[in-house]
Order: sequence, then structure tokens, then C-alpha cells
Amino acid sequence: MHLNTESAAHSSSYRPSLLHVLREHLESHPDRPALTFVNDDGTELTLTYAELYGRVAELSQRILAGRCDSNPSQPEQDAVSTPRPGDRALLLFPAGLEFIIAFLACHHSRLVPVPTCFPKPGRAMAKLDAAAEDCAPELLLGDTKTLEAIDVKRLSPQVASLRFVATDDSASKAPSEKLDDASQQLASESLDQIRDEDLALLQYTSGSTNAPKGVMVSHQNLLSNLESIRYAFGLDAIDQRSDNYTRGVFWLPPYHDMGLIGGILEPLYLGGRSILMSPNSFLSKPLRWLQTISNYGGTVSGAPNFAFELCIDRISPDEAAALDLSSWQVAFCGAEPIAAATLDRFAARFEVAGLRRESLLASYGLAEATLLVASGHSATGVERLRVDRDALANGTATPVAKDHPRNQTRTIVGCGRPGVNMKIEIVDPAERTRVPNGRVGEIWLQGPSIARGYWQRENESEAQFQANIAGAENAGEFLRTGDLGFMHDGNLYVTGRCKDVIILRGRNYYPQDIEATVQQALGSEVVRCVALATDAFVGDAMSVVIEVPRQTDESVMPEMVRRVRRWIIDEHEIDARQVVLTRPCVIPVTTSGKVKRAECRRLLESDEIETRYQWMRSIINDDSLATILPGLPERVDETTIKTATSQIQTWLMAWLVARCGAAADQITSETPFAEHGLDSMAAVELSGELDDWLGVELNPVVASNYPTPAELAKYLAEEMRGAAENADSGLVGN
Repeated sequence: MHLNTESAAHSSSYRPSLLHVLREHLESHPDRPALTFVNDDGTELTLTYAELYGRVAELSQRILAGRCDSNPSQPEQDAVSTPRPGDRALLLFPAGLEFIIAFLACHHSRLVPVPTCFPKPGRAMAKLDAAAEDCAPELLLGDTKTLEAIDVKRLSPQVASLRFVATDDSASKAPSEKLDDASQQLASESLDQIRDEDLALLQYTSGSTNAPKGVMVSHQNLLSNLESIRYAFGLDAIDQRSDNYTRGVFWLPPYHDMGLIGGILEPLYLGGRSILMSPNSFLSKPLRWLQTISNYGGTVSGAPNFAFELCIDRISPDEAAALDLSSWQVAFCGAEPIAAATLDRFAARFEVAGLRRESLLASYGLAEATLLVASGHSATGVERLRVDRDALANGTATPVAKDHPRNQTRTIVGCGRPGVNMKIEIVDPAERTRVPNGRVGEIWLQGPSIARGYWQRENESEAQFQANIAGAENAGEFLRTGDLGFMHDGNLYVTGRCKDVIILRGRNYYPQDIEATVQQALGSEVVRCVALATDAFVGDAMSVVIEVPRQTDESVMPEMVRRVRRWIIDEHEIDARQVVLTRPCVIPVTTSGKVKRAECRRLLESDEIETRYQWMRSIINDDSLATILPGLPERVDETTIKTATSQIQTWLMAWLVARCGAAADQITSETPFAEHGLDSMAAVELSGELDDWLGVELNPVVASNYPTPAELAKYLAEEMRGAAENADSGLVGN
């Protein structure tokens, strides 16, 4: 058993919830900035602790008084009924400060907040509907703009029947419109009745929308994990009472456990400042993340591995040199497999900005443990271990010397030591027995941060949260993570996943969902299919293997692949790196017909699957596009606009080949981008690169509004004309 019992206790006084901690901060430094949201143009909206608590208390009073907004589907909705303690409330918000006001107001009202993914305009809300069906909420909280934009015809009956509450409504009320003394008394009494065993949130795990699982996180779980993060990151050494308080900078979405708990709540728990920005703000221009850290003196920030990789690719050495990252004390990486090479290159690129290599650290966590399980420390940096590749494949981590043949080794990033009061056991997943140090097994956990289970899923909760180690009668119950790893010198090393979740750019995708989409796309043209996480040049990628009927003519196979990719992109906003069509009975299955994913992955990566047709995304580096970039026009007239349109169109078509793996001989100026793999991530990358090249601010949805190279090129040329005319006339802005 590996246990960390060290603790830098934040306070000896009993505080049942984060809200009680915030009330203490309110008393000690009411005028300190608590939350800041930074817009893409650098403007900000800030709430002090006094303003934040005031907004939270006011919204809580309105909820408990039964004040709600009109729901278009329920015009005669009863507006006086009050929610009961433990009722669930869905939170539906764009990036901004209103989410956290609603989250804390739910605590104040003894409701259970349920963060949900913000939808794209005009889309159905499958994840919202699924969460509502699972947890039967009473309320839907959102900002006014979001609630007014909801098309109730696209909602499930469960969501359409809810009471809507606009969180920003009370912020605009005059003092005479504030709620009465009775409402304030009701809210105050509700706060006093909060207990640490009450649920602090339902965190729905990423993945299948057909069978969502809500992780039940109590107030005790939340406070325990926030304290564990505080100690693991070395934040106990900071005097939070002085001006040297923690400043966290984050762009991760608040419905993501790392974005919510590690990003928003941890600085508030410490009495520091949470400085936030939207995910799209980072994805379209990664420089904005590091500029925000530089501008605000950020001390803590982190993200998945792909974000560090994106910064390396998209931020030039000159831009890096203009930053000041000397304040960045904790730069943590987590939420997906961590590449040692990525962290090394990130440190090398930004050391010119004052980033200290030891500030980078790796961490491991999951929603079922609230968040953090293990982490490196800011004083030690990233631990890594070089092991024999063949031995590791056989389940043993055997350290090797520096002169060991490179092609026979694997370097694994250490995720640090267990969090405070967190017990880690490495267990044989089949035998349920402990394995010795250095042996790979399933990671099992025990401690006060472990959640209470899955909402109304007793059988699954018992199987995953109440596991017992064979032969250890008094060891208690453990959480089975489904992840594989080993311990070495007190550090946890994660080697892989028992689960079959496909992780792409920090997001989890269930293969069953991808496979269902393939079945829909091809119908009777598919016998069996499997979606797999496979290695790519940066992080994980996805491969899809499809068995097709023997009589399928090879001439139709390219169109079949295009159809599959288009359906996957449309349904899941991701694209496969590889699609393989093969004959029936090639995909390995168990006697009961279940796919053997690990075996299929091995066969695919060792090139042992006999293919009838294969599509593979091209992998071309940034320099390949540099030779295609045309020079910008010197004069802005009609002739110049036509020339610029042609040049931009050529560049866009080359970009599709280089970035999306499109076939050059199949691209025309009138072919929709979607047919060539332009998923949502590629769209924001495209808008950022066009901004860098043309100097025109773009929103990622522009590729949807102008869906072909011809249409987008014409639009961009006209935007360049407008930008040039504004510059000539001295105009700035819109």
C-alpha cells in the first residue's frame, strides 16, 4: 500500500463546504479580486469576494423563493414552488463568470449542481438530455442569452418541463427590487444546514451519451481534494493573506473536472484569484493563454498534453521572448497521456520567458476520485523513468541505464506521489491480489476524496467503488480506476488503460459510440467494426477497422470511407487518422462475440491485418505549408482582390491536404470542407493560422458559414480589403 498522510492543514476549524471557506475569505479580504474573465480582446470582467458572495447569496434567495424565468414550453409554469434540499439543477453556460455564480448558489440553496456541456447554436443537446433523464433535475440555470436562445423543440420532454432560472437577472435589479427579508432568512437558514456528506455536484463522466454516469461528489470529497491539490502543488508555502496570493489562469471548460476543480475552485479555496478565458480563445490562438499568465502574474495553470504541444507549434520564438512567465510556479499537465518530449520542448521554448523547468509537473486523476490522485511537486519537477520495452510489455517495469539501446526502451513520465491521505494499491485486475513494486497492475484507490459512487447505479457503484483486495481482510474498500500502472521509488507511473476509452486532445470518446455511427453510415455494408486508440506522432489518434461483405466491389470503397469519416466528423467532431476496410472474420472477438480491442490494436499496429482498402491521414509538418504561402498584395483594388482570392483559395486547398489528410486529386474549390475532415478542432486551428497570416480576426465558425475554399477565400479577401481601408483611414475596431 502506498499512502501519503502528510498534510498542511488549511484550518483546524470545521467547515462543511467550500461556501463556508469563501465566507471566511469574504471576512478577511472582501475587496480582493476573486474571479476574472478575460475576453479575446483583452477586456475583463472581475468580481471581488464581496461581489461574488453577494451575487451567490442573491441568486440563492431567488431560487429558494421560487422566482424563476418563463419557460417557453411551460408558459403557465408555477413560479412559487420552492426546490427541496438535494434537488438537482442543470448548469448550462457559455464561458464566463455566471457558471461559478450558479454553481455556488446551488450550494447555498442545498441543491446539487450538474455541470453540462454548452451546445453549439441550433444543435440538439444530447448530453443535456441524457443527464436530465438520468438525474431528474428540477431546474435549468443559465444566463439570459442562453435561455432565450434555447429551441425547446430540440429538447427532450424532461428538459423542456424544467423551471428556467437566469442567473444574471438579479445582477441588473435596482435595490428596491431586491428580495424581501423572508427570502434572505430562508437562504441564510439553508446555508446553515449544509452538511459535509451532502452532494456538492454530479460530475458526468465524458463519453457515451446513451448511458451517462453521474459521479456523486460530496462536500467532504471536494474539500479533501482541494486540500490535496494545495499540498501537492506546494501552495501551502504561499502566504495567501498577503498580496502574494495564488493566481490561477485557466481556459479549460467548467464542465470538465480539471477545469472546474483544479482551475476555478482551487484558487478560490485558497483565497486567491481565478483568471479565466474561453476554450476557443486558447484553441484559436494559444498565445493568449501564456499572455494572460504573463499579464496577470499567474502562479498556477495547467492543461492536457495536447495544449502544451499546440503552444510549441503555434507560438514563435520571438513571441515567446516577449512573455514574462517568471511568476508561473506550477505548470501541471494531466487529463491524458503525458509525453516527456512535449514537456522538454515546452521548457526549452519558453525558458527565454523566465519559465523554470522545475515548475513543470505531471499529475494523474479522475472524476471518481473527485480529481487529483497523485502529482509531482513544484520543487522537484517532472520525474521520468526509462524502462525496458519488452519487459514492460510483459508487465514488469525494469529500469535501464542511459546507454541501453534507444529502440529497446520506453520513457514513462512519473505522476508523482499520492495525494494527502490517498492510498494507492497496484492490483492484479483478474486475481485482485496486490502486485509487488515494479509490476504493472490496475490502479486501486482509497481515501476521503473518493466519490460516493454513480448516481442511482448501485450495481456499477458496488463493482467499481467497493472492490476488495483478495487476502487483505481489513484493508477496506477501494475504487477500481480501470487504469494500469506501477509504483517506483514512491512515485506512480501510469502505463495504459484497461478501459477502451479513446482520448483525443484531452477529451474522452467511447468506441461504442463511434462504432454505432459507422453502422449508421454504412448500414448493411458493414459486418463488424471497431474503433481503437492508436499511437500518432503527437499523442493518441483513432483508427477504425471495418469488416465489409466479401461481395463488396473495391471501386466503391473510397466512397464508403468518405461516408464513414463524414458521419464521424458530423456526429463526434473528430476524425480518424486511419480507416481500414477488410474482409469478414478478421476482427478478433471472444466466444460471446465481444471485440478483443487490445488484440485488434496489436494486429493493426504490427501490420498483421489484411486490408482490402486503407485510408491514412497525411502527416506533414508546418514547414511544408511555408513553400506554398503566397505573398500578400501591396494594393487593395478589384484586381488585387481577385488575385488575393485565388491565392487564398490555393492555400486553403493545400492546407486541407497538409492538415486534414485530404487527397489532392479529389479537392476542388467547390468541395465542402466537411468532406475532407475539417472537425471543430481543425476549424479553430484554421482560423488561428489564417489570422496569423492575413491579420484578420476570425471566429472558428467562419468555416461553417463559408463551407468551401472558394466561398471562404472570397470572404477573406473582402475582409482584408476592409482591414486595409480601416487602417488607411485610422479606424480601429468594428
